[in-house]
Amino acid sequence: MSLLVFLLGGPGAWAEIRLPPDPQIARLNHAGFRTRGHCTGFATRDGQVVTAAHCLPEIPTDTVHLLLGYESGRLERHIRTPATSYRIMKGRDIAALCGLEGDPDGFRLTDAPLTPGTRVEVQGYGAPRAHALQKTACSVQSMSGETLMRLDCPLPSGTSGAPVTLEGSRDVVGVVSASSAAGSLAYRLTADMTGRLCR
Repeated sequence: MSLLVFLLGGPGAWAEIRLPPDPQIARLNHAGFRTRGHCTGFATRDGQVVTAAHCLPEIPTDTVHLLLGYESGRLERHIRTPATSYRIMKGRDIAALCGLEGDPDGFRLTDAPLTPGTRVEVQGYGAPRAHALQKTACSVQSMSGETLMRLDCPLPSGTSGAPVTLEGSRDVVGVVSASSAAGSLAYRLTADMTGRLCR
């Protein structure tokens, strides 16, 4: 499959690349009586699926659908669970579904140090191409302690919960939380954090 590249200008110009589906990245869907939404999630080697906590429906019993390896209605795996199955990380916009079977091809959480200028990538199901996986190249703009990182790339709606990985790797350093025209915010994530969350 050929890759389709979109170059967007402006300060710190960034590139959005359409990717083939990845069996370790999920489009996360939920729908309730008056609500409907989608985000992104990803599977780790240790058997968790991680997303942004704000992506979970407000009604805890509503079903969350994880569509792993999704593209335009086709998918590799479908996991259905109520929102109550997710564990929320206190003080961070991070949620994890624990106890799944690990996969060596899953994403690896890393404690690699981050400094301004560190090159990272975000893979997610952003609007308006919400039915295809896209990758955006970014740089870390700043760190707020060890908790929050500011990225220099704006990200589209639907990318919340996406993995922030070190450039060219499957090493996760954060989870996308919010975006504006000036850039994006992601919460720092390490293996120790999800290990404590999923005990």
